[in-house]
Amino acid sequence: MANRIDTISGRSKLAPRTEPYWYKLAMGQYLGFRKLKDGSGRWIARRTENRRNTYESLKCDESTSFTEAQKLARQYFENTEGLNAHRYTIQDAIDDYVSHLSVENSERSAKEAKQRLAKHVSQSLAKTLISTLTSLQVRALRNKMVKKLDGESLETKEKIRKSKDSANRVMNMFKAALNIAYRNDYVNSDASWRKVTNFRNVSRSRDIFFTDDQVNNLLLATSGSFRQLLQVALNTGARYGELVNAKVSDFNPKQKSLRLSGKTGTRTTFLSDQTVAILNQITKLRHPSAYLLVKDDGLHWGIKDHARRFKDAAKASNLPPESVFYCLRHYYISKALLARVSPQVIAENCGTSVKMIEKHYGKFMEDDRRLMLNQVTIANTTNS
Repeated sequence: MANRIDTISGRSKLAPRTEPYWYKLAMGQYLGFRKLKDGSGRWIARRTENRRNTYESLKCDESTSFTEAQKLARQYFENTEGLNAHRYTIQDAIDDYVSHLSVENSERSAKEAKQRLAKHVSQSLAKTLISTLTSLQVRALRNKMVKKLDGESLETKEKIRKSKDSANRVMNMFKAALNIAYRNDYVNSDASWRKVTNFRNVSRSRDIFFTDDQVNNLLLATSGSFRQLLQVALNTGARYGELVNAKVSDFNPKQKSLRLSGKTGTRTTFLSDQTVAILNQITKLRHPSAYLLVKDDGLHWGIKDHARRFKDAAKASNLPPESVFYCLRHYYISKALLARVSPQVIAENCGTSVKMIEKHYGKFMEDDRRLMLNQVTIANTTNS
């Protein structure tokens, strides 16, 4: 056998290297011999659990026999068995995911994920080792978030649909946390949660795309600072939270850009001349540290301050009952696609991905392709 460490002659033939030569003692337990350049050696113990390695120097050299090194290694494993170097739980995965969001995305997205997962992931599930998680547990988490209502009325069906839509958003966060743990080698397989799919055909907001007339009617039904908020949203495709947290100093009229921060982190959104004109009027003579958009009383827009206003304006302008502020983002993206703006440019400007645009705005991209293809004329080379 090559690279033997269980005999003196075998160890003497080993080539020096940093990585020890390993001998398996039991499941997840290994004894290793590290050969040094001067011909000496060191005995090492290694525990492997959930693809995570924990090393311990046994503080003995090449003069220690293989049998004695085995005893020292087994003693180490027995002494640390109850402690277990790191028993990685679902809560550990969630904590790492929240930390990841705070660095890669934003504190706001991290806070939202932490609150949502804390609300729906039970303490018993949070304490579960990720290595023992089953698809049954994941499916139970998903299903318990769905409202249990009797009846066939449209109102009842709509409540159930909304609960499934909400459950999907929580499951996306939950699976994202588990996927990070999987990529970091805390678990050997992602099958337990990959087998549990999200509810299908329950997302509705993206099915609503306003026409130009509907948007004009909506603006006519509003006034003052709320109309300004709608105008900026319609001209940028930005999310509500991104807009109301922006400062006057984030607007750069010379570069025609607006710096926004939200669930996907901080980005620079480039503006049309029309949008620059709107923002120039809004920010005229205002202090750079002030919020870009404020209510009529000068106070900051709260998390839900816009909801009732939008609902009333949508009703007054005869928009579909399920219309929400987010529909303004759909309007901007669909208009940009029809204007043949590159999906990549739109994705970068709106803080999303090309994949999401293709998924939810495919029909506009198909129309765009037809417009472009109709402009391609091929010479008729056939003989008449």
